[in-house]
Amino acid sequence: MTSRERVLEAVNHRPTDRTPAGFHANPPIWDALMEKLGTEDRGEILQHLGIDMRQIGAPYTQPETEPDADGYVQNMWGVRYIPKEMELSDPNQPRRIFPFDEDTTLDDVLAHPWPDPEVLDFSEVRAQCETHNGQYALYGGPWSPFFHEVGWTVGQENFFVWMATKPEVVQAIIDAIVDYEVAATRKWLEAAGGLIDIAYFGNDFGTQRGLFVSPQMFNDFLRRPLKRYYDAAHDHGCLVMQHSCGSVRDIIPWLIEDGLNILDPIQVQAAGMDLPSLVRDFGDTLSFHGGVDTQQTLPFGSVADVKAEVRSYIDLTKDNGGYILNGSQNYIEDIPVENVLAIYEENQK
Repeated sequence: MTSRERVLEAVNHRPTDRTPAGFHANPPIWDALMEKLGTEDRGEILQHLGIDMRQIGAPYTQPETEPDADGYVQNMWGVRYIPKEMELSDPNQPRRIFPFDEDTTLDDVLAHPWPDPEVLDFSEVRAQCETHNGQYALYGGPWSPFFHEVGWTVGQENFFVWMATKPEVVQAIIDAIVDYEVAATRKWLEAAGGLIDIAYFGNDFGTQRGLFVSPQMFNDFLRRPLKRYYDAAHDHGCLVMQHSCGSVRDIIPWLIEDGLNILDPIQVQAAGMDLPSLVRDFGDTLSFHGGVDTQQTLPFGSVADVKAEVRSYIDLTKDNGGYILNGSQNYIEDIPVENVLAIYEENQK
């Protein structure tokens, strides 16, 4: 069974020769693995760990402007800001100036100079995919965290308040951002020529205890735009993997209904996100990517603790698939490298 076959069979809820595995790590973990394994080749490290997935890059942002006379650069959404490494000439000078404020109208949003996805160059995407020769499950896509990007254009508190006080303005900003990102997604998938298996999108809808907004607000403002990404992926024959940290249990039925195939990263310490109950309640239709606890087990547990948790997840899903082994967040520097290795050693027994 190839790595690609292993992932796709598991996502289709069929048993595999072993549990498929993914890998997300911050630079200090990569450095520690390079030292431990005696190689600087990331591909060799992924092979050593038995990683079945390879991420294909999808840069979708556009260049910022040069600093103006007051030191502000402007990003593609129209936000002007002074980079954090630069000192303010006046302590009362705002570090960030949003393009929209309390006086913004619907007409202002529609007239705003939104970025053009047609200028994006994805000409190298197919060649990147072809380097893997069909061996691995390929995933990726424009990250598209529109839920956060709206907050970056108006201020996070304003975003939440305006959902109630200026709903038509908020909806127009969401739609404009999503128009750009869905177009970028389609352009990227077309450039890949059918070689992407899983489209991967990122947002964080959950906190440790629950959603950032009520389920009703999610339904009113975020659900329809989110489905547009899923539809674009399915139109190109891809499965959909959605990243969201935190507790998102309340909206999982909607995500499934709207076309989600894989939920990532399964922050098991968040309310209602323990993997056994998720598999019990949603495992017939939804697959899970992640779950090995980066908040407690990996930073503070022993190698034996890590292997026991990994074994419990393997045993939980071995008959019906629906699981890809990975951390409940990126592996970061507070995790001993021996514990990272233990995850994948246990999986390859």
